[in-house]
Amino acid sequence: MSAQPTAVRLWWQAIRPKTLGMAASPVMLATALAWSGKAPITHVEVPLVILLCAIAIQAGTNLFNDKQDFLNGTDGAARLGPPRVTALGWALPHHVSTAGLTAFLIALLGGLYLITIGGWPIYILGLASLGAGYLYSHGPYPISRSPFGELVVIGFFGLAAVTGTYFLHTGVVTLAAWIWGVAIGLPAGAVLLLNNVRDEVSDRAAGRKTLAILICIKASRMLYGMLVLAPYVLSVVCVAMGLTPMGALLGLLTLPLAIKNTSAFGTTAPSAALNPLLGATVRCQGLFALLSALGMLIPTP
Repeated sequence: MSAQPTAVRLWWQAIRPKTLGMAASPVMLATALAWSGKAPITHVEVPLVILLCAIAIQAGTNLFNDKQDFLNGTDGAARLGPPRVTALGWALPHHVSTAGLTAFLIALLGGLYLITIGGWPIYILGLASLGAGYLYSHGPYPISRSPFGELVVIGFFGLAAVTGTYFLHTGVVTLAAWIWGVAIGLPAGAVLLLNNVRDEVSDRAAGRKTLAILICIKASRMLYGMLVLAPYVLSVVCVAMGLTPMGALLGLLTLPLAIKNTSAFGTTAPSAALNPLLGATVRCQGLFALLSALGMLIPTP
């Protein structure tokens, strides 16, 4: 068993910092998309507030999941993934739950400000995001125990995050925002798929019915490849249709990394050996979003 870290490191580990980039990527991409379209920059603080809300919701969701997976017996001594603070006894369940509620409260406060700018659509989106974060691990039918986890992740880490951010900047939602929402969400879904493939044995024993359990490993590998490679096709489509500046193709520089990750998954058995690939998938998505965003902002003649 790992030695218990200090208080700061304990809670830093509990929020799973390596996953927070998935919350930042859509905000960064959507902001660049809006600014590249010459949207008036009337609220320069909006991207920072959105980012705060997105990261707080992600952190709270991770904390609730840490606590709940311990209580329902999913996380135990045989866990293959990174350590979880509740399962290791480093924090009591109610303390972890309180931390999760605190993160959601931070998101709520930031969301109230965003509602004054975006109105009722942001109110609905904010409530849906908080609800999905809580119901991911709670309720009679937790999303994390169902085959719909990847779909929910794509929806909220992609479509909702990109279109919501774009709307706050421009007051409208364009076809480009929808396409880029899918493009950013698909790799986030791939991260969850990898996680569930790694944990298939323990998840099955705990009564879960994730997508990785319902489909074979061969199908999971094929699906992973589609999820991480499709964004490059979508970015080309956006540029070809004239919906996005040519500079957005800068994100294609990360295609070799996506291909490398797909190949690695094809030769790695479901085990703890998939943990490095989880981080590599998150990094690839983040770099793709960053380079695409920077490319959109490159001045064109």
